[in-house]
Amino acid sequence: MFPADTLPSQYCEEQEAKFEAKRLARLQAEAAQARAASCSTASRPTPTSRQTQSQVPTPQSVTQALLTRPAMGRAATTGFLGTMFQGFAKAKSASSTGTLTPPMSGMSTPAKEKNFAEMEAYIAERKKDADIANAHDSPNHRRTASNFAPPPTPGHRPPSLHSKAPTGTAAEPLNIVILGASFGGLSCAHALLDDIWPQLRTTSTAPNYRLIIISPSTHIYWNIGAPRALVAPGLVSVEEVFIPLEPGFHRHRGLPVTFIQGTVIAWEVPEKLLTIDLHDRAARARFKTVRPRNTCDSDVGIQSLEYHALILATGTSAHSDLLSLHGTHLNTLGALSAAHHRLAGAKTIIVGGGGCSGVEVAGQLATYLNYRGRGVARRRVKKEDWKQILLIASTDALLPGIKSKVGQKAIKALKALGIEVRLNTRIVAVKEDFDLTGQVKVELDDETAMVADAYVACTGVFPNTKFVPKHLLDEKGYLATNSKIMRLDKIGYPGVFALGDCAAYSSNYVMDVYTAVPIVLHNLLNDLLAHELRLASPYGGNQDQIDSLVDEEFVQRNVNSHLCPISRYGGVGWLLGKVLPGIAVWALKGHDYRVCKASRVVVDGGNPYAKPVGGTRWE
Repeated sequence: MFPADTLPSQYCEEQEAKFEAKRLARLQAEAAQARAASCSTASRPTPTSRQTQSQVPTPQSVTQALLTRPAMGRAATTGFLGTMFQGFAKAKSASSTGTLTPPMSGMSTPAKEKNFAEMEAYIAERKKDADIANAHDSPNHRRTASNFAPPPTPGHRPPSLHSKAPTGTAAEPLNIVILGASFGGLSCAHALLDDIWPQLRTTSTAPNYRLIIISPSTHIYWNIGAPRALVAPGLVSVEEVFIPLEPGFHRHRGLPVTFIQGTVIAWEVPEKLLTIDLHDRAARARFKTVRPRNTCDSDVGIQSLEYHALILATGTSAHSDLLSLHGTHLNTLGALSAAHHRLAGAKTIIVGGGGCSGVEVAGQLATYLNYRGRGVARRRVKKEDWKQILLIASTDALLPGIKSKVGQKAIKALKALGIEVRLNTRIVAVKEDFDLTGQVKVELDDETAMVADAYVACTGVFPNTKFVPKHLLDEKGYLATNSKIMRLDKIGYPGVFALGDCAAYSSNYVMDVYTAVPIVLHNLLNDLLAHELRLASPYGGNQDQIDSLVDEEFVQRNVNSHLCPISRYGGVGWLLGKVLPGIAVWALKGHDYRVCKASRVVVDGGNPYAKPVGGTRWE
């Protein structure tokens, strides 16, 4: 129960007296049994025995009289009080005379004398131990562990045994966090679990790892098909453009992967800490499963998460809720439903932006709202149902960055559908519902304004990097990534990478995402293995193996390709330096906007435009 050296001396003395009394009682019981046996063997007392008994000396004290009384038919010392009294009497007699008073001389035997001698030795030994204990219990010398410990520092509280961090398999796993669950984030997550996870834990001291995916939406939005999905309901089904993420990870059952719906609102770089705004009760419950064991149980919506390695794949967002996710997928689903209602009753529609999205949206609106039928049976709607569509671009040609004849071909195809194209005009402001009719006022850079029933913004994108400290961003707000090894060198420690549209190296092109995924994972594996080797030999014994870990470098592909479906069976495209015919654009993208490949992105993390024959997951 308690260490013996911490018990008080009074308790020790009481225990010694109790043990001593028990031993004396046992010896008295043995003596009584011996006297009873000798009395039963004697037939009758003889005159000689009476004379011997009459010669017994007279006791000098009550204690001596009790100890030398003759044997009785039943031992009177078997009771608890009698045992305690006889033990006390014998101890007092022994302490006063120096020796134990023997019983009647006629009843003395060698065995009893031996027992009395053992008792005297035992009592002397116990007294000696008590003296030593009393000496060590003094304030000047106390037998405790504090005699061997250094003096405590003022204001410092020594850690208890329960506050020590667990080690081995019971230690807290290291968090590998992926921010973003779109093309880049899903590709990294699946490849990490498939290829990198089996290569970890190469040493006996290697830690456990845990993958955490943080995204504001539980579904991926197949925004490749957004230009057609926003026109009218039924053209692209909701199930095809909004795909749940978690079922795609069912094949990784048994691996430590957790999906948390939340938005990162702050990033403390030196502390390796992310502040997350958890969206709902389910997200808070998920966060409790990855919270460190020694933290308090809290149900607050804003929590902090520590990471060991971090991959930023937050991507970019369009200025319109129709073309990309803004928070949860329910927001985009609601925006699509509202757009369907507004476009169905609109007479004038303005599309802002001369890039690929603007050209596609304008073409799809005219194809499905101003025309009925297919092929040779296609016909224009009635005059009262005709919708006037205007495309405004700030550049001097459509599809800037591509060969000029591709832009000219796009203008010709749009005008064939009855769309008005206005170049070299910049939109400076848009006022939604500026009057009671619910119309939109679009202000232009030439100090003119236009009023329309509906407006669709296709004016570019912005990076999702609001939570990133300013010194890690370039002048446009993109992450200043090392374009060769994909790390954020300005952080000062390894294990932090960025890829995809949120990184400065990317040209907002899908191949810039998938060609960078193998580079990020290889270099991340090097950082994790180097950490394991340092843990295995903290004094630098594995430095040669750490130096042998060589990073791979990213080589950007200068393959500028664009596919812009405009009409039902046509469009414009540029692939491998060649202008594509309209039927090729329809076959590669326009017939279904590649929604058949959406499940591959969620389940496998592969490139939806990968080569069907001879290609890899990324190309």
